[in-house]
Amino acid sequence: MDTRLALRRALWPARLPDQMMAALVLVGLVSVLLLYAFSAWRLEREAEERGSTLARERLQTLVQRSQFDLRAGQLEAVAARLAEQAQAPGVVRLDVWDAQGRPWMSFMPAGDQVQVVSRPQHLETVPAGEAQGVRRDASGHYQAWTVLASDGRGGAGLRLSLHLDASPHLEPLDRLRDHIFFALVLVSGLAAVWLGGWLHLLVRPLHRLVQTATAPGEDAAQGPPADSGCAEVDELARALRGRLDTLHRQHEALQQAEARTSLVIHAAPDALMGLDDRGAVTLVNHAVTSVFGCTEEQIVGQPLARLLPGMDAAEIERVTLGGLFMRSSQSHLARLELTARRHDGTEFPAEASLSRVVTPEGPRYACVVRDLTEQRMTMGMLELYNRALECTTNGIVISDMSLPGEPIFYANPAFTRITGYQPWEAIGKKCGDLLLAQDRQQPEIEQVRRALAAQEAVTVVLRNYRKDGSLFFNELALAPVRASDGSVRHYVGIQTDVSERERSRLALAERNARLNAVFDLSPDGYAVFDREGQLVFANQALLRMTGWEPHTVAAGMSLAEFDARFGAQCDPARPWRPLAGLLTCGVGSYDTDDLVEVQSPQRLTLTRLARLNIDGRGESILYFRDVTREMEVDRMKSEFLTTAAHELRTPMVSVFGFTELLLNRPVPEARRRDVLETIHRQASLLISMVNELLDLARIEARQGKDLKREPLRLAPVLEQAVQSFMVHGDPRKVVMEVRHPEALLLLDPEKTHRALTNVVSNAFKYSPQGGEIRLSTLDGEVQGEPAVGVRVSDQGIGMTPAQLARVFERFYRADPSGNIPGTGLGMSLVKEITELQGGRVEVQSAPGVGTEVTLWFPLMGQDAAARTAALG
Repeated sequence: MDTRLALRRALWPARLPDQMMAALVLVGLVSVLLLYAFSAWRLEREAEERGSTLARERLQTLVQRSQFDLRAGQLEAVAARLAEQAQAPGVVRLDVWDAQGRPWMSFMPAGDQVQVVSRPQHLETVPAGEAQGVRRDASGHYQAWTVLASDGRGGAGLRLSLHLDASPHLEPLDRLRDHIFFALVLVSGLAAVWLGGWLHLLVRPLHRLVQTATAPGEDAAQGPPADSGCAEVDELARALRGRLDTLHRQHEALQQAEARTSLVIHAAPDALMGLDDRGAVTLVNHAVTSVFGCTEEQIVGQPLARLLPGMDAAEIERVTLGGLFMRSSQSHLARLELTARRHDGTEFPAEASLSRVVTPEGPRYACVVRDLTEQRMTMGMLELYNRALECTTNGIVISDMSLPGEPIFYANPAFTRITGYQPWEAIGKKCGDLLLAQDRQQPEIEQVRRALAAQEAVTVVLRNYRKDGSLFFNELALAPVRASDGSVRHYVGIQTDVSERERSRLALAERNARLNAVFDLSPDGYAVFDREGQLVFANQALLRMTGWEPHTVAAGMSLAEFDARFGAQCDPARPWRPLAGLLTCGVGSYDTDDLVEVQSPQRLTLTRLARLNIDGRGESILYFRDVTREMEVDRMKSEFLTTAAHELRTPMVSVFGFTELLLNRPVPEARRRDVLETIHRQASLLISMVNELLDLARIEARQGKDLKREPLRLAPVLEQAVQSFMVHGDPRKVVMEVRHPEALLLLDPEKTHRALTNVVSNAFKYSPQGGEIRLSTLDGEVQGEPAVGVRVSDQGIGMTPAQLARVFERFYRADPSGNIPGTGLGMSLVKEITELQGGRVEVQSAPGVGTEVTLWFPLMGQDAAARTAALG
């Protein structure tokens, strides 16, 4: 190893500038050699390319000049021109072959003359398969050849070969290569000299750094110069200056640490005292004044037993030696609680820490005395608070929010009484995991999470489960406990078992829900006013009766405003009886049999019942019942009974009178037959009227349940209805235009036939003067569904608009004279039958013009038709 080190030192310089200079020389030498080799190779390639190009251009020029003579067959002229070209600079020889590749003639320059050799021997051949080309022959000359084609008169084509010496043309390139080599050597030498001088200048600041670093005392503290002109040297100088500054700061820090230690000792709230081997006080801090009530001068030199009774030198030695031995500091430490005495003789509880250190001068002691008076009072208050928490009837838990899982670390006895969990079963667990069981989808839980995230207080009612699995409702109040820095590290949860209250609340809510459902579903109107007479509730039925908007009720309304608004909607002939005046009269509740006639938004007849608030002892409730239909039914019943009695009485009187005539008087046979025909006709009218009444009553009572509907084609139904009216000899005919004969309808055949015959019968009856009766079918819709209409039109007496408005009333007849037979129930029956089968009836008429009655029936859908076909 030493041999190799010595060899390296012998071959390689030791100093940094010399090393860098040697490295630069080696790099420069290698670079020059590589550059010279590359330039030589590149110039050689360039020379070869230039020689080939020159030979090719000379030969091309020669070919162009000889091409015309060759085509003319003048070979002598070609030879003369070749001899002339052989004297061109650089031409070594011109060789000519015939088309068969045999040497024909060679031209070689010899001074100022050209030597011509015919049929030369030993001539270097050229490739026979190539028309032209360039190559370098064995002597280093460039040979170019090409084929000269003749026009046939010369006998054969010629091959021309040109040997050219390109060295005169390449001499500038050789000189350029030599110049480049000398320039590289010169530049490398100058660069090495300049770099060597620059390196010596660069290393000079390093010597200055060494001198500065080794300078003693204040000179070293001032630091090295930091502006040498070299970035690396400047960085080293700054690093060295920083290190020197660090050493200087450390020295100052030691001095400041001693000062801070003194400040800490004197700033400590506990009394610190240094003792000698006799137990006398030798050193104190400022806190002894506040702890013992005397000055520092009064304590220094006094025995410790004066402040801590019983602590003489022997007791101090015994106590400290019986304490802990601190191996790191080779000291003994003891801590004890005792009673201390102030300068005025007052005793107080104190905690003393004694430490013993062995010094060359002997054992020395340090004593720290802490006044426990405030601590004892604080502990007493904490114990009182703890007893208060344990005595409360509410469950209290405290969670530590700084630990993972936010576990419980305190639970009072009431928590055990409410939940069944003992404190040790709850501590360390999360309260929600303990009491929520699987019921974790309560919306209040999300409310608790948001409050915890925002570090806010929250109060919720949760469904919790005791240890035995029983359910109870827990009113949980969570409050954050903030530290002095404002952070929340603990949460206090107060639990209250409100199961009975929640059960009562749920029962009340269910009862309210039932009442609200009753009010919402009731067709009767309700309005509720609070104790102050403000409207607080109105159900949907009342809003429909009055047309009021819901926001009107939500905005509030007094009883007087309610009277005014309701009264404005009533019929002036039956004015509204104000309810506000009843309160002043002391009426508590009343039944009213007077009716309320409402005109807007629709005409209604209402009955009213009220229970009013008297002297603020309850709410006022108004009840409204819509009796419009009952009143209308009563009116229609009365009109029906009157009309039916009148219609039945007329034929019965005829029957009774003629029957009495036959019984009491002899009647001639011719007259007798006339009377019997009248009786029979009137009896038939009575039977028809009763049958139609029964049919109408049965259809209304059954509401279409006795309809026997089946798929029917339209054409057969119409033909059957019209066929019954085709009487022989009757000039009136029914013109039929059935455009939908294959329309499929779902109808009751019997009742549909009854409706159609009634319409056609009316057309015949109310056309006493004759005229065309037409039955046609139409396209249309019924409630948005495809339908077909059956229209029966006549040219009879027609009806006025007043008569047309009553056409569907029972017992109403457009001809009250009695000349046209009928009961007045036919159109009512037609309307009931058509509408119960999903259709509608349209009637248009004009006096003296005629009447059009259209029965619309919905077409049978494809699905219904398919099901019917499947059933057979």
